[in-house]
Parts: sequence; C-alpha cells; structure tokens
Amino acid sequence: MSLKKFLQDYETVITTDDKGRDKRKLVYRGDYFETNLDTPGHKRFKLIVIALTLIIIGLHIGAGFIGNPGMYMFFVALPYVAAFFPLIYLAAGALRLPREKRRFQRDEINLSFDRMRVSVITLLVFLVIGILGEGIFLVFVAEEISPGKEALFLVLEILAAAITISLILIERKIKIETSGTSSQ
Repeated sequence: MSLKKFLQDYETVITTDDKGRDKRKLVYRGDYFETNLDTPGHKRFKLIVIALTLIIIGLHIGAGFIGNPGMYMFFVALPYVAAFFPLIYLAAGALRLPREKRRFQRDEINLSFDRMRVSVITLLVFLVIGILGEGIFLVFVAEEISPGKEALFLVLEILAAAITISLILIERKIKIETSGTSSQ
C-alpha cells in the first residue's frame, strides 16, 4: 500500500499495552466504496480480465518475435516497447481485483479498478500508435520488402488492440460508488 498517497484516509491511534508501551496503529477513516457486482460477478470479472490480459501479453510478445524489418524503425519499435509499461500496470491491477463483494477502501479501489482503467487506455494509445507507425512503414518505407512478416506483425497488434477495446468496454460496465465513511 502506498501510504503517502492515501494518508488523509488514515488516522494514527496510540494505545498502551499491558507492559506500558505505546503501540501505534493505523485506522482507516476514509470513504468506503462498493461496486455493482455480486460475489460471483467479481470472480467472473477478475477471471475475464486476467484471461484477456494474458492474451494481449501473448499477442504483443508474439508480434515482437516475428523479426520484421519495421521493428528497426523507431516509430514502430518505440510504441511497441512503451506498450509494455501499461501492460505491466494492467496485469498488476487485474491481479489486485477483489474476488468478493464488500466495502472497499480507497487504496483498494485505486490499486485495482482505477489502475486498470488508466493502464488499459494508455495501452490502447500505444498499440494504435504502433499500428499507425507500421502502416507508415508499409506505405512509405518498405518498397522492396515482402509484406508477409509486416502483415503478420500488423495483424497481431490489431488483434491486441481489439481485445484491449473489448477490455475497455467490459470494465466500463463496472460502477463504483461511495458507500460512506468508517464512522457510519
């Protein structure tokens, strides 16, 4: 937990134990959040998100192993490599998704649902930039190159982008609402 980011949601409570020593304990005092999913819905959503994330990772890594000449151009290689950063955060957010329905603290929501929402949109941006860069390479640079490997790379990246779009559409159905504070 990144405590500094969520410091306003916690209060330090000092208690004295049997031996007279002071013990500090953090108590959550911030807002709680609920989703519109039930417990089986949470499990199903987490399973779907992890499966789609693994497929995207497989397609993206597979596209990098093709060895096409377009990957030697910075406008194809740079977005390809940059897409790994949101992929890592997407996987981290997917793994932190809850499995049951309950009241969630702000840090739980931020490190799972919010992280996933931001990273999946960033991933789509990098994938689209890479696809456009590959298209520019095919149209303007690759005059005497056989388009076989380039087309395979392009198809894999388009499939990864399509699955990313479906992931965005799936996660948009999840509504997160404030359900009150810890004092309620």
